[in-house]
Amino acid sequence: MTAPEDWAYTEERLELVAASMGQLLALLRPWISTRLVNGAGWNQLLERAAEAPATMGAFPFGFEIPLQDARPVADFGVTLVGGSRTAAGYHEAKRLGGAGKSTAALAELLEATDRADSPLRHVVGRKMLLEYDIDPTPGGERPDPGIFLYPVGDVLAGGGDAFPELTAVHDAVTRAGGWTSDPAERRELERLYRTLQPDTLIRAFGTFPSRDRTMRIAVTSFRTARCVEAFLQRAGWPGKPKAVHDVLSFFEERNAFAYLGVHFDVTRDGVGPRLGLSFFAREQEWLRHVRFWKALIDGIDEQGYAFSDKLEDLSNRSAGATTLIARSGPIALVRGIHHVKLGITEDRVEEAKAYVFFLMTCARPRGGARSK
Repeated sequence: MTAPEDWAYTEERLELVAASMGQLLALLRPWISTRLVNGAGWNQLLERAAEAPATMGAFPFGFEIPLQDARPVADFGVTLVGGSRTAAGYHEAKRLGGAGKSTAALAELLEATDRADSPLRHVVGRKMLLEYDIDPTPGGERPDPGIFLYPVGDVLAGGGDAFPELTAVHDAVTRAGGWTSDPAERRELERLYRTLQPDTLIRAFGTFPSRDRTMRIAVTSFRTARCVEAFLQRAGWPGKPKAVHDVLSFFEERNAFAYLGVHFDVTRDGVGPRLGLSFFAREQEWLRHVRFWKALIDGIDEQGYAFSDKLEDLSNRSAGATTLIARSGPIALVRGIHHVKLGITEDRVEEAKAYVFFLMTCARPRGGARSK
């Protein structure tokens, strides 16, 4: 059975379980640490998640958990895939009229990647991530979600001349953000692309329509602290690359990661001062065993970058696999840590975040028959 068939069946079953992602998350409460997400943060997360259909649970989703923040709060991320039942809902909302700005923008992105010969589809496939900022204050702001596209394979690897591909994804993100074209911004992105070595690549490209205009770029596949330092110098990051080297060297000496990612905010004026450093424990994604993260989590605790009790709960409550029994049938649930990110400004680590994922799958009955 192909992946699209798996997804379609899981979407269908989840519609019988919940009316929204908010209701679905409420059912998953026993598997979500109350130390990490609770109280007003949990309630507001459920309200925002209620804006997304339950069918999105058929694709990876999860939380962005600030480990340096004493409050039990988290932001929320979901995956939107072209050709899915979920995507059809966005198309229908646009067709009927009255769709909000965010929904209309996402429908247009989906339309741009529906065609097999689409230049944008060649670059990013049919997948995007939506990131919802959660304001734990009752009645707080509810900004439109951030929109992130993911270049497939090595299409935007360094050492090449993939400027048409870079333009295609930049133009798509610009339209999705509600921005107008800016040649100066594009030149800065092209300059950044030229600084990449052949063994690194642009892995994510996005924007937050409700924030000041920026392009959030993730460059990955760095293997050492020295490689990151050299890249930051070439890219013209206005912070202190040597300080970043020192932060990463501590974890490198402990074999705490397989590879690293660097996150920039890029504007028409260049690379912004805030920097994200993402740690990946293994080459493969969707790791459901926390043991792969022990060296990194212990190192973060030793350096005092996060609250120890949050790190303890991250280790004890954020990974594993189980089977849920729902009225639509059994649902396989896999949880784990996708990556961990340190946020740096100039020479100081200011935040530590864990990106916890959930994967849900409904197995089709043998013989392909649908259950009643």
